[in-house]
Parts: sequence; structure tokens; C-alpha cells
Amino acid sequence: ANGSISEEVVRKGNEAVLRARYEDAKFFYKMDTQKNLSEFRGQLKSILFHEKLGTMLDKMARVENVVAELTLVLGINEGVIPVIKDAAALAMSDLSTSIVTEFTSLAGIMARHYALRDGLPEEIAEALFEITLPRFSGDVFPKTDAGIVLAVADRLDSLVGLFGAGCQPSSSNDPFGLRRISYGLVQILVENKKNFDLTKALTLVAQVQPIRIDNDVINEVVQFVTRRLEQLLVCISLTCNDNRVITYYA
Repeated sequence: ANGSISEEVVRKGNEAVLRARYEDAKFFYKMDTQKNLSEFRGQLKSILFHEKLGTMLDKMARVENVVAELTLVLGINEGVIPVIKDAAALAMSDLSTSIVTEFTSLAGIMARHYALRDGLPEEIAEALFEITLPRFSGDVFPKTDAGIVLAVADRLDSLVGLFGAGCQPSSSNDPFGLRRISYGLVQILVENKKNFDLTKALTLVAQVQPIRIDNDVINEVVQFVTRRLEQLLVCISLTCNDNRVITYYA
């Protein structure tokens, strides 16, 4: 711009923008807290996941249906299953809240906050946050058993369903972020040192899809995820001998 810039004008302008956003957040938060988190679950039916795969309510119902068996596939103690199922019944419900609709980066964060506000156990609240992890490069990973199972189940459902629906990414196009989803999946497994029969888990998830998933699709997803694992191993500078880890996931 030509001429000098008044720092005072810039400061006041920024303050006005921040004040308006704060007032928006305050308003949406007040609206949300008139309900319990569980009351937002049903509203997921208004959010489309994919035309062949249904709404977000359909998707999360599928996740809820597989978490018990997936817990065992992951080698996690079955004593945690009740907590995992309770968390799965609420997972992603905050996507229907006013504040997450307006401030999408708060997904998971608000689920945890609203769950604690409703008096739910901390392990359930934490799992509702951890299902979203990792959200970006360098982010933290799920650490609790419930969070790991939910995060893995959600990503497997996306991969199986979207590959089955013909949404495989091309060399130049990945509209559903399947590379990011699968890379996050292998990061979670490696970070938490989970031995994992990927084919068995994918077959389990395929059984609850609303479309037919044949073995060719499952094999395609296995190869797709394996390539992401190879990429991860290169990124963390493992030696060639350590590539044997890949067999654990195939």
C-alpha cells in the first residue's frame, strides 16, 4: 500500500474482527449447552458422508457396530470394550453442534468439553477427542485404548467404504483425503506398537457397509495402506531390514 500505515487503525480493525468472532462463539456455545451431547447424535443424519454410504449417522453406527470385535483384533483387553462402546455411541456428535459447524477446527475438542460438562467419565471424553487424531502433520496421536480403537475404526470405515464406492485417489486427485486417512492410520498403529491383521480388520468393516465390498477391494485397500506404511518407515529413517514390520499389517 502507498503511504504510511497507522498501527492504531490496524489494531482497532483486528480487535473488531476478533470481538465479533468471540461474540459468535459465545452465542453458539450458549445454544449448544442447552442440550446434552447425546442429543446431537441424531442430527448427524443431516450431514451426508457419501451418497452410496449414507450420512454421518450411518457411518458412526457402522463404527459402533465393529468396535467390540476390532478391539480384540488390535489385541486390546476386552475389559475396555464397555467404555469403547459408550464412546462410540457419542463419537462425532459434536459435528452437529453450532460451534463446530461454525469453527470446524474445534471438532473433537468440543466433544471432549461437552462430554465432561455432561458429567461423562474422563476416558469417554478423551476418546471422543482422540478419534480425530492425528488431524495434521506433526499432530499428537491417540494414546488411550478407547481412542485408538475409535480412530482406527473410523479410518477403516472410510477406506473400505470409499474404495468400494469407487472413490480411489488418482495421481493428481484425492478429494476424500484417503492418502491422509491411511497415513494417519499407520501412524497410529506404529506409534502405539500395535500388531494388526489389516485384512481381517478390513473384512470385518466390509461386512457392515451398505454396498457390496468384494475381496478385490479389500486387497486394493491393503496395498494402498501398505504403501503408506512404507512411506512412513522411510520418513522415520528405518533401515531396510526393519521393513519386515510391513508384514504385520498385511
